[in-house]
Amino acid sequence: MTAPPPGPALAEHPAIPLLDYDRVAGTVENGSAPGSMLLVHGFGGGKQQLRELGDALCPAGSEAFYPVLRAHGTSPKPAWGYSVLDFAADVHRIADVLPERVDAVGYSYGALVSAVSAVTWGAARIRSLVVIDQSFEAHPERHEADEWVEGSLLRWHYDFSHLLDVLHGLGVPVLVLGSPDSGVIGTDEEERLLARRDALFDYRRITGSHAECYRDTEVLVPLMDEFYRTKVAGT
Repeated sequence: MTAPPPGPALAEHPAIPLLDYDRVAGTVENGSAPGSMLLVHGFGGGKQQLRELGDALCPAGSEAFYPVLRAHGTSPKPAWGYSVLDFAADVHRIADVLPERVDAVGYSYGALVSAVSAVTWGAARIRSLVVIDQSFEAHPERHEADEWVEGSLLRWHYDFSHLLDVLHGLGVPVLVLGSPDSGVIGTDEEERLLARRDALFDYRRITGSHAECYRDTEVLVPLMDEFYRTKVAGT
């Protein structure tokens, strides 16, 4: 019987709470991601949110990793610390269980977490990034002063578009999939994303509400497969 893979090294330090995560062996033989994948769910989601997408794209011989963000599922629920930097730091604390390079996929807020992780790790660890229906521009009008006041403030008040500039400079290919039906990416931002199209960046429209667009694997998988073949192969 094959021994189970080792857990994160920091697991030996009980004072450091670590994210829950699943690691799933890839099975796809053709039309897949280039290698192992890191798939990060959105606010209110969980490790199963992008499982169907990962199952459809993770190649045989590789693994798909599904971390559970803080305050979700059985992951730690600290009283404060809900900036995208805090979320990305959690992912970094389990980075030693990941293969040398992964193709990152993030949905909604998980896309910001993935982008920050990609900027921090660089192309040596993150081979590519796919963003599913997430704005990178500031939207202070969406701020909600509720029990998630800190997360809401840090999610919507700041401009993260520079992350795309940095990823381009690092040589990390990026695909943004945006649904006009959801309203998350506005018309002006979409025009700016379309203007970015080059050898390392692409923007494609998908359909459906924000809560449903990530489920349409019949649409997402071909778009992602094309991205992997045309912009990621050989990087």
